[in-house]
Amino acid sequence: MDFKEFLKSKRELLGYSQNKFSKLVGITQSYFNSIERGEVKNPPSEEVLENIISVLQLDSKDRERLLYLAAIQRTPLIILDKLKKLNKDLKSKHNQDSPNNSIPLFERISAGLGTFADEAISDYIVLPGLKNIENIFAVNVKGDSMEPTIKDGSIIICKKDVEIRNGEIGAFFVDDEAFVKRIKLTSEYIALMSDNPNYPPIYIGPKENFKAIGKVIKVLSDVI
Repeated sequence: MDFKEFLKSKRELLGYSQNKFSKLVGITQSYFNSIERGEVKNPPSEEVLENIISVLQLDSKDRERLLYLAAIQRTPLIILDKLKKLNKDLKSKHNQDSPNNSIPLFERISAGLGTFADEAISDYIVLPGLKNIENIFAVNVKGDSMEPTIKDGSIIICKKDVEIRNGEIGAFFVDDEAFVKRIKLTSEYIALMSDNPNYPPIYIGPKENFKAIGKVIKVLSDVI
């Protein structure tokens, strides 16, 4: 939406005719008509714009938008074309620096004691052939509780916002601690199970803060 379209929509929303609106703003109807048609040779002054804002009863957000659109309206086409080209070049450079199939890698999640050492993204990794990376993230795994399925030092690829079914492996939070486990769902309880028999199940109590972070969809072993 450009300046003239924004102005017209707001005026019509209040039920003002062009004649009444121009009188309230303090300009001639012919000048206002040329503004709404986008044919004005002399763009509205700052005073006229403030009068328009006042008559339209715009809030701060719409006020800034109108002033921005008015500034664009007054900007010569040669400058607008230059800005569009610069924006296009910046997007192209960003795509080269950050491949479309790169996913965030988080520092560490424990498969043993349940720690998420650093929630900040530590790096990005690229998986060839991965087309849809929405809601995909990777985490370094430390610990042997999921061996032999997930070795100590592996990287797990997880997907958020998908169902983790009974017997599947996922990343979970239990009272702000993070675990990589196989979930067990029964009518009586929920438990996080280790593939390594040396680790006991983690039973989820009714008062515990339990949350699934993501489903493990791929394991990258021997990466360190």
